[in-house]
Amino acid sequence: MTRVKICGLTREEDVDAAVDAGADAVGVISGFPNSPRAVSISRAGSLISRVPPFVTSVLVTTAEALVQHLDAVKRAAPGAIQLYSRSLSPHTVRHSFHAYLLKPYSVGAHESDGSDVLSKVKEAVKGYDALLTDTLREGYDGGTGLTSDWSVCAAIRKAIAPTPLILSGGLRPDNVELAVATVQPFCVDVSSGVESAPGVKDKAKVRAFVAKANAAEERRVEQ
Repeated sequence: MTRVKICGLTREEDVDAAVDAGADAVGVISGFPNSPRAVSISRAGSLISRVPPFVTSVLVTTAEALVQHLDAVKRAAPGAIQLYSRSLSPHTVRHSFHAYLLKPYSVGAHESDGSDVLSKVKEAVKGYDALLTDTLREGYDGGTGLTSDWSVCAAIRKAIAPTPLILSGGLRPDNVELAVATVQPFCVDVSSGVESAPGVKDKAKVRAFVAKANAAEERRVEQ
């Protein structure tokens, strides 16, 4: 079954809506001051504490934030950390926080499924538990809201197997079925595609996204 992660949560009611809709993971962003979905580490901890057992809480953050707020992140105890870092090794983070580690990887519009790209991504994911693909956009680390080249993402999924691939970037209730069928990811990740305003989730869109992702997987299994 393709898992679903609802990311960029800023409110308790949105955490509840994602869980009630059947999301497998929920993401909280901290350490990105220019993001409308970013919250403080203490606020992130409060939202994470609301996540029930068997749903994975994901802290989306940077190496700088982890170092600056080491004790607070430990208290928050996220189930996974989506780490934007060029300075901390995955081994160091895993030793400090005992969480699953997700490696973000931006897919550029110029990239193909050539061996150079696949070799680069296989190297990038070493030491991580999963790779999250997003769409490259100048000035953005992630959360671009732009749709990736799914053929490239499918090639990346095959190249890094058995490491799981999480597909993000421009996903919405009206395109997630095709995304699942094309890429066959371990998980799909959505933020702006289920919002009524930046950082405010739309319950109906959240429910529709989870239902569409599940329906696509069920059809794939039947085939």
